[in-house]
Amino acid sequence: MRMTSHLELNSRAALCRELVRREPNSKIYWLAEAETWSRLSRKPIHPVVTGDKDPLEQFLGLMDNRPGP
Repeated sequence: MRMTSHLELNSRAALCRELVRREPNSKIYWLAEAETWSRLSRKPIHPVVTGDKDPLEQFLGLMDNRPGP
């Protein structure tokens, strides 16, 4: 399983902020994406493997359980 690095998450957030400038009609969407990637980059990254559960399903479960703003 490949884990995304903090550098990659920060890069994705920066790309979204650049898209805010390039696509002003989609500004709200790109700002929300940038905030999501930025938050993920501040969290410790720990793989969690339990039984036969798919890693993507585990990740999505973690995303559903994250604290709000």
